[in-house]
Amino acid sequence: MNSEEKDKPESKIKKADRLMHASSIGMSFVFSILIGTGMGWWLDKFFGTKPVLTFIFMLFGIAAGFKNMIYFMKKAGVFDEDNK
Repeated sequence: MNSEEKDKPESKIKKADRLMHASSIGMSFVFSILIGTGMGWWLDKFFGTKPVLTFIFMLFGIAAGFKNMIYFMKKAGVFDEDNK
């Protein structure tokens, strides 16, 4: 049994793990924006400041979405030197 045959199952597990992390990037981005916008909308409704807090919290949600996207991309191994 050569070294290539030994690495095959581990390689498949790593690929599946990376795929799982990559598939959660988009959902995390969208949910961050929705949660931020929803919180802003609720606070606007509570304080009567119609669009102001919705817009501010939507921007916070977008920033959190990008932060999560970078985190998941690092976890998925997109930035690894091995993948080039």
